[in-house]
Amino acid sequence: MDIFNELIKILTPHLKQIGFSKKRYTFYLEVDKNYGVVNFQKSRESTKEVIKFTINFGVYSNTLRQLDYSTRDLVKPEVVDQCQWHSRVTSFMPRSSGPWLNVLISEDLNSKATFVMELIQSIILPEINKRLSDEGLINCWMNKEYTGTTELGRFKNLTTLLKVKGDYTTLHQVVEEFMERLKGKPIVHDARLHLNKILENG
Repeated sequence: MDIFNELIKILTPHLKQIGFSKKRYTFYLEVDKNYGVVNFQKSRESTKEVIKFTINFGVYSNTLRQLDYSTRDLVKPEVVDQCQWHSRVTSFMPRSSGPWLNVLISEDLNSKATFVMELIQSIILPEINKRLSDEGLINCWMNKEYTGTTELGRFKNLTTLLKVKGDYTTLHQVVEEFMERLKGKPIVHDARLHLNKILENG
């Protein structure tokens, strides 16, 4: 028996019941053309007796998609490669001993599925819902709550959303803080190129 597939099979109706659609090991929650994405990833270190897996999750902004030529034709995003904000559930678990969760062949899969759904309900959904709107993403990146991207990625995404929103006061504050804090570092050059690109388009 493939424990990992069986676990996904048990979880699927519960996730669909709360609004998710499914594509293999990834589940999608669509709100106003933005996506909350939940992906189950099996570790290569898994054995027949112990399956190691993690839950990656993220938020995908349609506004940012429309301005990114590399993802403009994307139908449904992958968590790590395309979501502008993403994390692992274990990053939000205070007693986590690493990135992986375990399920043993001897365990009751229904009980394990209940545990996983509790993680989804108590951690993943609240964190996704905080950021599922563009305004939520702006607030997340302004407050520097777990940024879910690189320093440059945060700067690019945040300044783009502020520009689209027309909030130039906050945009200038973000740019000044970034440039002062990272003065003299190579990352500033890339940041300036990005600013020139978004500002020359109106």
